[in-house]
Parts: sequence; C-alpha cells; structure tokens
Amino acid sequence: MDGDIVFIRKQPEVENGEIAAVAIDDEATLKRFYRDEESGTITLVAENPVYAPMVFTKESQKRIYILGKAIAFQSDVR
Repeated sequence: MDGDIVFIRKQPEVENGEIAAVAIDDEATLKRFYRDEESGTITLVAENPVYAPMVFTKESQKRIYILGKAIAFQSDVR
C-alpha cells in the first residue's frame, strides 16, 4: 500500500512467488517474481490488480536487475 515501509534483504535471486525489489531501466519497483524455465520468461506481478503483469523475454531481461527480497512490511494503523 502507498506509504508502507518495506524492508529489503539485498540478494541477486528470489524464488517464484516471492516479492522482489526490481530495477527496470532506471526505476525500482516491488513486484511478485515468476520465472518460467520452459519459455525463459520472467513475469513481474503487482499486488494491485489495476496494474497488468510485466513479461520479459530473454532479450528484454537485460533491462531488469533484482535488488533483493522483501522480508517485512510496516504500515501505519488507519
């Protein structure tokens, strides 16, 4: 959610379904990470269903870099 604080453990790889901090070009984002070994694609899925999944082919994967794994979230009581 907007305004939440996310704690990231720096690591170069994450498992399928984990939330990762990912740099895409020059911007960072938090997305659920999925790698399809058969097709060689990586799909990044937002928790907010308004945003479409981002699919990266082998060629376009040069644009992304895993910064780390989300390990905790802190939210204000609303």
